[in-house]
Amino acid sequence: MKFNLRGNADSWFWKKWLRFWSNLGRWFSPTIEVSDGNMRFVFCPKSRNDIFRYTTYFTKEEGTLAWIRDNAKEGTVFVDIGANVGLYSLYTANAARKIRVYAFEPHKFNFATLLENIFLNGLENVIQPISLPLGDKAGLMDLNYNSMDSGTSMTQLGHRQLPGNCEFEPKLSELVHAVTLDELVASGRVATPDMVKIDVDGNELRILRGMQEVLRSPEGPSSLQVEINPGQRQEVMRMMKECNWKLDHCHFTKGGKVEFERTQSYDKVPHNAVFVRD
Repeated sequence: MKFNLRGNADSWFWKKWLRFWSNLGRWFSPTIEVSDGNMRFVFCPKSRNDIFRYTTYFTKEEGTLAWIRDNAKEGTVFVDIGANVGLYSLYTANAARKIRVYAFEPHKFNFATLLENIFLNGLENVIQPISLPLGDKAGLMDLNYNSMDSGTSMTQLGHRQLPGNCEFEPKLSELVHAVTLDELVASGRVATPDMVKIDVDGNELRILRGMQEVLRSPEGPSSLQVEINPGQRQEVMRMMKECNWKLDHCHFTKGGKVEFERTQSYDKVPHNAVFVRD
């Protein structure tokens, strides 16, 4: 059946029809509330990825949450690069008073959910969402989408390789303007961070190359967590050492712990490395 919506939009039938579909959307958009006993968050999942992230909020990356709790204090400036739907930005925003969070997420569907999560949890005056992709240089590049779903990962900037050098065919490629963190901090649009979290599905080295001035500055961050994928560890360690940083500790996701117990190799299992000033 085909309807001419424009011709019938003011009719009694179409008003009832549109009201029905509007209500249906609300009925089938359940709200999820999660709490660890100290913090409480509200979410409206858009995909299975979202549901998984929300329901494993406090168990998937316990090491990341502990790192935030141990380092975030009153007045901390936190830069979250690869914020996805904003779980760790929200957690940090609630960790202490007068915190300022900059949440970077270029994937448009993730970013839309990030915006909603900030609003639903009343943190619009604490978290600054930024959809600009970060890299090692400024300029126009292709942002290649591995998935169009909210809560997804593995979006790649300027290339079509997943971690492990596996080629993929993008669902969609978007022309975007990439910038460096050094550029944003120097311009004053982003405050000098005290803490930096980097989780960008294999693009971590490019991010680090684009924030050399921030890393070397005496006024720069005191703690940095970066995800290290297979084949990256040696180069990340070298780069951080050159900037006078040292490894403090490493931790895994819940699934990564199982894989590390099997392989006993940091070079084969993605993990989070926490660095401090040397």
